[in-house]
Amino acid sequence: MSFFKKMAASVGIGSATVDTVLDYSQYRPGDTITGTVYVRGGNVEQTIDDIDLYVMSRYIMEKDDKKIYQTSPIASHRVVNGFIIFPKEVKEFPFAFPLPLDTPVTLGSVAIWIKTDIDIKNGVDAGDNDRIQVLPHPWMEKVLKAVQQVGFTLREADCEYAPFFRRRLPFVQEFEFSPSNRDYRGKLDEVEVVCHVEENGIEVALEIDRKARGVLGWLEETYSMDERLVRIYLNKTELNQDVNVLTQKFRAIINQHAR
Repeated sequence: MSFFKKMAASVGIGSATVDTVLDYSQYRPGDTITGTVYVRGGNVEQTIDDIDLYVMSRYIMEKDDKKIYQTSPIASHRVVNGFIIFPKEVKEFPFAFPLPLDTPVTLGSVAIWIKTDIDIKNGVDAGDNDRIQVLPHPWMEKVLKAVQQVGFTLREADCEYAPFFRRRLPFVQEFEFSPSNRDYRGKLDEVEVVCHVEENGIEVALEIDRKARGVLGWLEETYSMDERLVRIYLNKTELNQDVNVLTQKFRAIINQHAR
């Protein structure tokens, strides 16, 4: 009987199972994620090599004019190294690790989840996925609010493959804004914002897409000359100012390219 149980466990029948329970489901980049991993023994004694947690997301990569979704780990955390789990035994492993500052915000189609990976020796590996909601970092939140106050509405937020930014991750999150007042309607198609939160400040990249006007406008749009990329860095002192001060700064930058 024991032999057949071991054979069944080796193909996942009656094997150990894992369940990760998070203390909270909502976080901001920089917060500490805490919770407990519960491992329940199956029908036979099994050796667990290790348990790892991964913060996962997905991004869009364009290939042959098609959009393909790719998944990517944002962070990893080793919960525990090897141990033995006996039949029907329950083990608990608490954990705590920081959510990276460059974690995307869960807006639009952007999803973030915690993937639990349990490596079972001579058996089928177990796993668990738990979605979390990621709110903007306070500095990013202030930047996005300032852009909206200039006269734009957030239309879309997604993660796109962008190796040219030379950042830790292969993608960046883009916030796409469309004009919401008459000052920019007819002048701009959109403004895309990319934020890189760091320990002492935030780098903001603004891609300002002018609306094509006449023959010259058509030529600019055809040859992608209508887009203007502006990068600025805001330190802690600037970010601690009233949001209206940031609004004026972004208004001046956008107006310069909306002429």
